[in-house]
Amino acid sequence: MFWDQIREIRRLEDKEQYVYDFSVPNDENFICENLLAHNTIELPIEQLRELGYNIERLKSRSVITRVETELPAEEALRTALRLGDSALIVGEVRSTEALALYEAMRIGALANVVAGTIHGDSAYGVFDRVVNDLRVPTTSFKATDIIVIVNMLRSPDGLTSFRRVVELTEVRKHWKLDPLDEGGFVNLLEYSAKDDVLKPTKTLLTGESQVLNDIASRTREWKGNWDSVWENINLRAKILQSIVDYSKAKNNAEILEAQAVIESNSMFHLISNEVKEETGTLDSKLVYEKWYSWLRKNY
Repeated sequence: MFWDQIREIRRLEDKEQYVYDFSVPNDENFICENLLAHNTIELPIEQLRELGYNIERLKSRSVITRVETELPAEEALRTALRLGDSALIVGEVRSTEALALYEAMRIGALANVVAGTIHGDSAYGVFDRVVNDLRVPTTSFKATDIIVIVNMLRSPDGLTSFRRVVELTEVRKHWKLDPLDEGGFVNLLEYSAKDDVLKPTKTLLTGESQVLNDIASRTREWKGNWDSVWENINLRAKILQSIVDYSKAKNNAEILEAQAVIESNSMFHLISNEVKEETGTLDSKLVYEKWYSWLRKNY
């Protein structure tokens, strides 16, 4: 049983002294007599459309209920691939749709990002799940470029839990059978429990990331120039930090909401293009000054 909206909330009076239903902390799942009800949709489609995103949602057959009148996940995925060169996000990869997903990734069926969420506690855990459980060929897994691991962590007293991105791992392509043994997994970011932040690894700092270099090779200003790539990465980080700091200074949480961030991203790209046309380069200092001036003027 699933729902997308809460229609009604009522208090039920009962003289029974025992409670048979219970909630699972942090998951918003409620279990009662073998029924699982999940009241949180992962992607707020209507809200994303209101923000200007051209987005479509395809509901597929559950791997648990297997209602024959509903579209199988792999067919829904192939239908999505026919919609054009767009981004594709597959939530909860857990069955035969994994084969279709990796097929799309291998042939480059879409011009933008192809991503999915899957349960795994590490990069190797994701590999093990995809290859051994979902039967995706080992060579097909190489279509994965980046694996982001999010884990639930607890405070030392065990009373508080919180989610953190604990690692961002690049998948290299030179291995044959086992990426862990053959150096196929290379961390670009690692979580520091002491400082509660993600820290760049030596691989990232020295410009040895194959994924980032592949991306840079398609941009004239960045090809063969890691210093420019790293400068632009730091510029984007500085802008995000400035949004947070400015929000605190103005005591205005709306600056952190989706609409303001979308406007900020759009202005960043427009200003970057403007600076490039004026100076012939992507001058990070000038881009930031113009962007910050826009932020102060509008918020």
